[in-house]
Amino acid sequence: ALYQGSVAQASDYRIIKNLHITHVVNATANCPNAFPNTLCYLRLHLSDDSQQDLVEALPLASSFINRALRAQPAGRVLVHCSLGRSRSSALTLAFLMEHRHWSLLHALRWLKERRACTAPNINFLRQLLTYEEQLF
Repeated sequence: ALYQGSVAQASDYRIIKNLHITHVVNATANCPNAFPNTLCYLRLHLSDDSQQDLVEALPLASSFINRALRAQPAGRVLVHCSLGRSRSSALTLAFLMEHRHWSLLHALRWLKERRACTAPNINFLRQLLTYEEQLF
């Protein structure tokens, strides 16, 4: 299972326990991993701005999510940033594009249906379009 959320949700042990989260992608610039002794983390120090380059982060996150979901027993992944809107969305979209072979538009529509606040910034959307060209 794949979830997306905010740092507040990622820091709430009841949520983590209730969803049986095993893996976390932390895409914040300065929020520490909440439960480093009990969960497997991918820590990406990303800023939600027009200068942030995702060229390394997109495939790293996509691969981490894919490995976790394919593990036996299957992992349960939470991708989070500060608000759960932009950075986490960009990383989730990259996974959907690469491992489900979806176009950016299809992935964005699918994600917005499930998480209405999905809103990667324009810089991230441009980079996702480039990523889509590389994948397909």
